[in-house]
Amino acid sequence: MGNVRLENTTSWRAGWSSETEIDVALYIRDALALSVSEGQVLPPVEPQVPVHIPPEIDRAAVQAQWADWWTDLLAFLRNREDPDPRSPRSRYGRPALAQGSATRQAVEFFAAAASSHFANARGPALRGAGEPAGGTPWAPGFYRRQIVAGERLGQLVREAEVRQGRRAYPFRLNVIEISVAGSIWLRTAEDQLLVSSRLAEDGPGLEAVLREVIGELV
Repeated sequence: MGNVRLENTTSWRAGWSSETEIDVALYIRDALALSVSEGQVLPPVEPQVPVHIPPEIDRAAVQAQWADWWTDLLAFLRNREDPDPRSPRSRYGRPALAQGSATRQAVEFFAAAASSHFANARGPALRGAGEPAGGTPWAPGFYRRQIVAGERLGQLVREAEVRQGRRAYPFRLNVIEISVAGSIWLRTAEDQLLVSSRLAEDGPGLEAVLREVIGELV
């Protein structure tokens, strides 16, 4: 997981991150072939997750619990006061899954596979031509996208301030990068945006999305 505060001024704050729990939730969704409600629909994980329903996992029970779990995860990330993933509040203040619940069992079963899957997903498929093949596979491209997004975000806020003829109203924006198919984005709350890695690689496309969101926030 990476989380960087892109900008922190007296009037606004923005961050760009990947979140382990979001990754695991999407992995479980695809591995168990769960259906989701219309407001939670996102494309399949990229690369594709093979469907695998272990006999020890109660798929029907996970299906019944998944939507609330997903909603709780997004709400926690929106309300997290300290964006530093190393802080005790962030590490231990996440939504707790009931001991013995079907979803908790699924998390324990799939967590290692999901971690490996997403590490690879953020590496070779999106690696720039000049980036080395060794080392941590997802880090170079991911951090590059953080840096580029941070620079452009600050510029877009300043451009909006010029257009409005005033300083930006106080706001915060949390952008979460997800490895799903296609160049897509989903605004899950006023201050929260899910962005696919493919869209994050598309400079003009990402700029258009950020410009629209910032225009509503400032």
